Amino acid sequence: MLARRLTQTGIEQFDAFLASLKSDPTSDAPLDLLTESATSEPLDVEINVEVRRFRSRLEVAEYLHRLLRMDTATLRTDAGFWCWLSLFWFEAMCPVVKDRWNPGDRFRWIADLDDPRKTARHLLAGPFQIYRAHRDDPLRAMALLCGTPSQPGQLVPLIASRPSLVTCNAVVGAATRLYYDATNGRNRPGLSTRRPGSPRRFADVLSQLDLTWDLHSLSVEQLLSLLPPEFDQFHRTHSKRQRRLIE
Repeated sequence: MLARRLTQTGIEQFDAFLASLKSDPTSDAPLDLLTESATSEPLDVEINVEVRRFRSRLEVAEYLHRLLRMDTATLRTDAGFWCWLSLFWFEAMCPVVKDRWNPGDRFRWIADLDDPRKTARHLLAGPFQIYRAHRDDPLRAMALLCGTPSQPGQLVPLIASRPSLVTCNAVVGAATRLYYDATNGRNRPGLSTRRPGSPRRFADVLSQLDLTWDLHSLSVEQLLSLLPPEFDQFHRTHSKRQRRLIE
C-alpha cells in the first residue's frame, strides 16, 4: 500500500478513536482514515508499506530506516506521516489484553515531534530516531532498541527523551555495556528500581557529569571509568561478554 499522511482532521479522528477505547476497548480501528481524501493526503514520494508484525524496536527501526532512505529529511519531521503509519500498523502493534485493545499513552500513536519526551514515547518515531542517531553502529544502542515495540523499557524515557544524551555515543554505548544482556537478547531484569547502579541512578549521575565533562568527547571506556563504584557490578563483571557490541 502506498503510504500517505493524515491531515489534521485525520489526526483528530484517530486521536478520538484512541480516547474512545477507554470506554469501548473492542472498537474496530478506523482504517478508512488511511485513504479518505478528507482525512489523508498523498506524499510527495511513493513509499510502499506492508502490514507486518515487529518483534523488537530494532526491527521497527531497521524497517523504517530502509523505508525512509528515499526522503528521510522531509518525512522524518512530518507528524501526519507518522500518525498515518501508526494507524496503518495499529492492529499489528497495539497490545491486546483479554480481547481488548490496550494502546497506552496517546503519544505512543499521535506523533508530537516538537517535544523530545513525547517523540521518545512514539512506537515508531522513537526507535527510528535512536537508530538514525547511531546508524554507523546500531548495536551500540541495543539497550534502547532491544525491547518490544509496546514495551520500550526503563532506559528509553531516561535517555532517549534527552537529545543531548541519546545522540552521545559514549552514553548510549555505556548504557548497552551496563544493562544489555547479549546472551539473552534483552536488558537485564529488575532495572526499574532506584537501587544502586540502576538506569535511574545512571541518568542522575550523567546529569552531574554533564556539568563538568563534555560527554560527547568521551569514549565508552572513559565514561564508564567516571561512574561511581555502584556500577561496577554491571560493566566489570560482564565486560568481556559485552565488549564486542560497542567497540
